[in-house]
Amino acid sequence: MNRKRFISTATLVFIGSQFSINSEVLNLLGFDDIKIENLLGLSQSHLKSNSILLENETYEAFSKMKSKAIEDNIDLRIVSGYRSFKHQKAIWERKFNQLIITKKPTEAISEIITYSSIPGTSRHHWGTDIDIIDGSVKLPKGDLLLEQNYHGDAPFSKMKSWMDNHAKDFGFELVYTQNKSRTGFNYEPWHYSFAKKSKSFLNVQLQKDYREAWSALEFNGKSKMSKKFIDSYFENYGSGINPSLMPS
Repeated sequence: MNRKRFISTATLVFIGSQFSINSEVLNLLGFDDIKIENLLGLSQSHLKSNSILLENETYEAFSKMKSKAIEDNIDLRIVSGYRSFKHQKAIWERKFNQLIITKKPTEAISEIITYSSIPGTSRHHWGTDIDIIDGSVKLPKGDLLLEQNYHGDAPFSKMKSWMDNHAKDFGFELVYTQNKSRTGFNYEPWHYSFAKKSKSFLNVQLQKDYREAWSALEFNGKSKMSKKFIDSYFENYGSGINPSLMPS
């Protein structure tokens, strides 16, 4: 299944799917102002209430960046900000259940993680990461989040150039760069992260307590993931990002 079908399917997913977690393992563990339940997408206590939920400082920084971009006739619009565990689980399970009709479960999982995170591990749980488009231009047909829409004479190329020049001024960094030596998810010219806060979240994700809490989550396909695969996933996908977003 290609990415276009994945995105189309994801928009139809019912968000209210159930999850199970051992509360004794989770135990609302916290590091500074970040709780593991925030990191797993199980709580919105760290988010600013808005039509698109974002972590408080991320929201303020994005609002300033959006205002500056408008001065240059670019309308930064978030098409995906915060995503709960339930939402990510629903997306994951829809893809997994479709793919295993024709593929082995391990093959399905490998295909899904080309672009989509395993539930409980998505950076979008944090409220620090955004997928953006330019709302001031005529939108291309079909899937908006395609590399071809952000380069050359494409609709979002002006916005991408603007972000290349100004995103850092507001604390945002591209997450999945074109660096060919980088591991993990494919290049995503639409995906930016508010570095100051996302570094803190990633630092918690690298801790043993987080891994123990994540291990208690349940979703389709998880039983097909070996310990070797999971360890590799966290190393190559969780850390396979722009070096400027790694904790110091």
